[in-house]
Amino acid sequence: MKYGFKLFVLICSVVSLSLAQHGVHSAWGQQVPLPKVNANAKQRGVLYNNMVTTSDGRIIVSTAEINPSNLNQIYGYYITYSDDGGKTWLNPPIRFTPIDKVIGGSSLKLAIDKNDTVYALWNSASPSALFISKLDKNLNMIKDSVRIATKINYPISSTNMTIDRYNRIHVMWNEGSTGSSQITEVYYSRSTDRGITWQAVQRLSQDDGHHSAFPHAQFDHAGDTLAIPWRDSVGGVNKWDVYMSYNTNGGATWSPTPAAVLSGVDSEWDPDLIIDPYNRIHLFYTVYPAGDPFNGARNYYMYSDNIGNEWKRPSTPLSGMISANYRSQLLEGTRYDATRNVLYTTWKDERDFDTNNGNVHGDIMVNYSLDRGLTWSTPEFVTDCYDSTVGFKAGDLLPTGEYCINYEIMYPEDIYNPSAHLQVYFKKRSAVVTSVTHQNILPNQFTLYQNYPNPFNPSTVISFQLPVSSHVTLKVFDVIGREVATLVEGEKEAGSYEVKFDAGKLSSGIYFAQMQNGDKVQMRKLLLMK
Repeated sequence: MKYGFKLFVLICSVVSLSLAQHGVHSAWGQQVPLPKVNANAKQRGVLYNNMVTTSDGRIIVSTAEINPSNLNQIYGYYITYSDDGGKTWLNPPIRFTPIDKVIGGSSLKLAIDKNDTVYALWNSASPSALFISKLDKNLNMIKDSVRIATKINYPISSTNMTIDRYNRIHVMWNEGSTGSSQITEVYYSRSTDRGITWQAVQRLSQDDGHHSAFPHAQFDHAGDTLAIPWRDSVGGVNKWDVYMSYNTNGGATWSPTPAAVLSGVDSEWDPDLIIDPYNRIHLFYTVYPAGDPFNGARNYYMYSDNIGNEWKRPSTPLSGMISANYRSQLLEGTRYDATRNVLYTTWKDERDFDTNNGNVHGDIMVNYSLDRGLTWSTPEFVTDCYDSTVGFKAGDLLPTGEYCINYEIMYPEDIYNPSAHLQVYFKKRSAVVTSVTHQNILPNQFTLYQNYPNPFNPSTVISFQLPVSSHVTLKVFDVIGREVATLVEGEKEAGSYEVKFDAGKLSSGIYFAQMQNGDKVQMRKLLLMK
């Protein structure tokens, strides 16, 4: 089987070179297969995110291995990592054991916090519940499993997890199935203590008898301003619109009535959203025109600087269509590089769809913006394997500025064929060359952010932003009002700043960070735990 696998890769490479229709952009590197424990197994990725990167560049990916003759038989769920930018991987991968204790477990969604703690989100059929597990960067188990939620009406599915810049963990999902009589609804919960306890589950969608499904948002750089979009079938069967819920308190409470962001004669599906460090909401979605939903499917983008009260299109392209002018769908992998100010997104291009036999021949395309979504690059191909197709995919950023993707490739295009090859691959793109950094983008308000991590020991980072050049002081006080540290005092240019507070000589307890700018004062509570 090892020789057979190598032969498949060789054939795929030769075919793509001799019969390729569009080629792969030169910025993309080599396609690397991820290791498997069971050589004969079909290997699967996951919808949304199964890949994270540590602060020192370790890339961690989760996969599932299934019986090629019985797709309902899961051999196991595994996690591997690479310390050399994706060239080589931990082999064999490490089995994820918590899921072995339940019946009908799902694939793992991964997220990572500012302390390089890895979180695995998964759900099960029995018990019908949603769980989270904690691991360190070496994949040692810290916390086997914590139950986030138990099903309310129907089985849990379409889960997504993201962690904001204050290390709050946000989880969103829907219950039920859009292809059945089970009316799907969107739910949410969060943890403010790194996954130990969880807020009571909130329903974000309206209980109106229509399906609401596939919530998806990335809060990596977000603070207290948050938004979660999903697709909602208020227009009828297969007539989907994009709805969204907002809040400005870090997820504590959400808007009681979701907003209809996109509605009309066309169908808008599967939104993906990311919030940048300056509270701009970036929204990506697929439009299926009423007149020709199959051939007319295209991907679009718009943004909001005022929590969804007003949405704007980019200046290039004016229409907001960021995909190539061919059938395109399934947006995923949206990431924002705050250091270099690069916004990425990726999707599945199906221009080679064979309507005679139903083979998709789908490939991955990527687009990026260097100015927070105002203008977009020319879309570029990541894959071109001709007579195979890509499946689930996920993207992430490396500390070097490189953007990477892991994705499934299936050949031939029949997942139920026992002899069909299904494998997860990794590929990365060289960093986009740009001199634009986040210091060039001026914030629009005076803000003192919550420190992270919090609680902390012995140091933490406090961030603030100034819309104009001014005199500013940032001091730390104890609970009886005594000043214990002066972190900033003097004139500062407009911009965003971070300062480290070292409390190594202080006792455990509650402290307050206070920033003053003229007559404006803001304060945050800090918790030192030694």
